[in-house]
Amino acid sequence: MNVPLLKLVSIEKSFGGIKALRNVSLDLDRGKVLSIVGENGAGKSTLMKIVAGAIQQDSGEIWMDGEKVFFQSPLDAMKKGISIVFQEPNIFSDLSVLENIFSGNEFVNRSGSVNWKRMYDSGVSALRLVGLSEDVLSLSMSELSIGNQQLVLIARGIYKDCSILILDEPTSILSHNESEKLFEIIAKLKSRGVSILYISHRIPEVLRISDNIIVMRDGQVTGSVSPEQVDETKIVTAMSGRLINTDVFVPRSYEEKPPILSVKDLCCGVEYQDICFELRPGEILGFYGLVGSGRSEIARAVFGYKKPEKGQVLLKDENITGMRIAEIVRRHIYYVPEDRGVQGLFHGHSVLENMSVPFLDKLSDRLGFILKKEERKIVHENIEKYSIKTDSSDALIDNLSGGSQQKVLFCRWLLDRPDVLILDEPTRGIDVMTKTEIHKFIMDLAVQEVAIILISSDLKEILELSDRVITFRKGRITGSFMHVAFTEREILAAALGLA
Repeated sequence: MNVPLLKLVSIEKSFGGIKALRNVSLDLDRGKVLSIVGENGAGKSTLMKIVAGAIQQDSGEIWMDGEKVFFQSPLDAMKKGISIVFQEPNIFSDLSVLENIFSGNEFVNRSGSVNWKRMYDSGVSALRLVGLSEDVLSLSMSELSIGNQQLVLIARGIYKDCSILILDEPTSILSHNESEKLFEIIAKLKSRGVSILYISHRIPEVLRISDNIIVMRDGQVTGSVSPEQVDETKIVTAMSGRLINTDVFVPRSYEEKPPILSVKDLCCGVEYQDICFELRPGEILGFYGLVGSGRSEIARAVFGYKKPEKGQVLLKDENITGMRIAEIVRRHIYYVPEDRGVQGLFHGHSVLENMSVPFLDKLSDRLGFILKKEERKIVHENIEKYSIKTDSSDALIDNLSGGSQQKVLFCRWLLDRPDVLILDEPTRGIDVMTKTEIHKFIMDLAVQEVAIILISSDLKEILELSDRVITFRKGRITGSFMHVAFTEREILAAALGLA
């Protein structure tokens, strides 16, 4: 009888009285891909942090190759050949790729000096496994695309011949081509006997690459199936415990309204050129393009992050080009950024503080003192209204699931009704049910005549929600499509420069 490479037995974990994991058991065989799916808050990431030694279980056992182990730190897990690539990339932007790969694990000579040659040679081998050339080693991480940064993190995870690689939402920030490269890497690792624990909300890719699939709900394992036994609908139903309707598009009339936002001839070096578009009240305008196409840079220019070199941004008839972000916010233009971990959330602070921070001036008296009772009342109402899973508004934002964190970030800008709302990858890395809820929030806002720019790499999301779609490639607009006329093929062709 084969002994599993990894065996978890009756794992339990609680945070502040809330049960995150209940009696979780699983087996992972050598050279296999075990995918774990479930809604945000199901306990997937908590379980992976226990396997990686980042946190410890309250009870239960971990076995590796028939030997009982207990990881008190990530270093303990690494010594047993376990590496993890977290959902939010953890990089040192100003350090080189080589330094990022070996950070904390440098090769040192007997004299105590760093053995750069040995590290370089090992770095070349690691990059080769993920399809990157050795030229990349000398570049700083900030010079790489987000997709290549993710590949470097995978290289960091496997350079020490790990036996188990944990990938938490690895494709959430990758383009289609980069995702395909990742799947090739996974197949290569499997052939070398490396086992993969794979977390993803993208069910088609889970069905494609998995040898076995575990479904989690409310901190428990509710099913274990092989991909041949199920389809996408069955998995989604098992994750949520109910059938989910994702058909949310409701045709609306907005064409006759004058534009609320007009962008004219916007240019900024190689980032974007000659950008022109209009946005009307109640319209959902989809921005679609590959990673690096300039979508986010244009949105950030509208919001005042970086002044364009040329062109105008008009709010009704007012020129707001280059205004400070505070001035933009006062004009009810709000922005939910792509990277909630770095650009959006205030880590180490409460849900209440994260949600109310943009509007503290409106929640303060004439002397500048915050009206705590009013602040708490408004935040609590939004927690209830948008079904944010937290035991209290005083809970740390870091203790919430990714989906609940995204809802907090989304609701932050709904405490005061926006006129223009810019959403950059609003459903990246969240579960199907939360995604459907956020889609409904977006549609409801459009019905209330909020003008929305929706940036997404999920073409299905763009097709389902947008009244109109603009496609981008290499910083330029390559197409504009109305909902009644566009097809998936046409939009993809325009984004790829094939139209």
